[in-house]
Amino acid sequence: MQPGLNYKEDDKKFILLGRVFEFIENEKTKNIMSRSGFRNRSMAVICIKIFFMSLFFNYELSRVIDELNDKEELRNFSKIYDVPNEYQVSEYFSRYNIINFFKLANSLLSTFFKPHVNKTDEYIVDATPVACDINVIKQFIKDKHLKKLGLKWGYSTTKKHFIGYKVTIVLEKTTLTPVSIFIHPGAPNDAKIFDSILKELKRRRLIKKGDKIYFDRGYFSRYNYQIAITVYRIVPIIFLKSNYDINKIKESISLPLDSYKDMSTFEETKNEIIDLVNQTVEILTNWKDLKPDRGIIEDFFKVAKEAFGLDKFHSYTDKSMMKNIILGLLLTTIVVQSGFKTKTQLQRLSEGYIDFEPPKINKKKKNEKPEKSNEENDNKKNIEPQQTLVTKIKEEITTLFNFTSRKSSKSKKNTNNSSKNSKPMTKISKSIFTFNLKIDIPYLSISRFYS
Repeated sequence: MQPGLNYKEDDKKFILLGRVFEFIENEKTKNIMSRSGFRNRSMAVICIKIFFMSLFFNYELSRVIDELNDKEELRNFSKIYDVPNEYQVSEYFSRYNIINFFKLANSLLSTFFKPHVNKTDEYIVDATPVACDINVIKQFIKDKHLKKLGLKWGYSTTKKHFIGYKVTIVLEKTTLTPVSIFIHPGAPNDAKIFDSILKELKRRRLIKKGDKIYFDRGYFSRYNYQIAITVYRIVPIIFLKSNYDINKIKESISLPLDSYKDMSTFEETKNEIIDLVNQTVEILTNWKDLKPDRGIIEDFFKVAKEAFGLDKFHSYTDKSMMKNIILGLLLTTIVVQSGFKTKTQLQRLSEGYIDFEPPKINKKKKNEKPEKSNEENDNKKNIEPQQTLVTKIKEEITTLFNFTSRKSSKSKKNTNNSSKNSKPMTKISKSIFTFNLKIDIPYLSISRFYS
């Protein structure tokens, strides 16, 4: 049994969800909805809010609607006074095509980041598998049935064989904004979809000359290096395979034939391509140091999957799956842009911890000595009086030995014997003494003897 949605003003989850609702209720967002083809904007806002609440709290859509009908405080918080039923929400989303949802997502994502004109941008590209809720073990699924649903088989190292999609995201490095989303049925090879990704980014004017794009090792191919530098004029940072010579990249890249048509710009294009090749080779010499930078997109996927259930959709068709994926990534982006920009914040958010401010790190000055803890000071206080006892006991033992030596010196008859046996007598006396007093001190134990 899941607990009910009890609204509290101090609850961090409701504070974060309130920020998401403020973004959706914005007039600019409503205008983007109408331009993307969504009619009845108020109904669109209500349906998106209910869907986001189901993803945010990991509840079913019907359960969220029941909670809204039962609790007035929740209705006032979400500003949903006329709550639709589950059929009305699903019917409203089914009116619109996947293209409308892609237009809505791309337009809303562009509000968080716009490419610079006079400055190079850096992007990170990575993909993750998303499976449909189809029990493959219980029943045998034929290929004809999958064609009707618009689905395909795929394979990944994490899920092995699955039925679903490969979701590719192009993430801007500084703002952590996904500028473009690609959804491919099944699990096509990354190297084969490399050209289509760059073509779409070029069409939408998101990349320009000199931009750096980080790719995983799965996109590695000589042909991909060649088209990225000669056609799209970018710096492709594709992680190398093991035991690969970087100098082979220089050998595989040649000038395009179109550059020989206009000899007035030939030298300019030649120098530009050589510069891009040199930048690529220089960065790839230390490509292992760039792994933490590329790991940011993995943390983004972790938030989308574990915090907002990107991989737990109860859907069976291609239309419903794509709509759920787009809305799930849109919710993740709005949450991340509301104050979760560091790697530690993303990792804690994926585990369920909400920190609106980054953790403070106390930097110590170089000249400052580290302050000693209270425990060390207490131990010093306890040790000091014990050290004085040790010195007193040592003084008393020395006086006893001096007394015995004086007594032996008075006897004239046994002068020679006393001088010979004075040192061993002191040693033997330590073991013969009948009265034994021990004082146990931490890290020290002392024995005191009397004759």
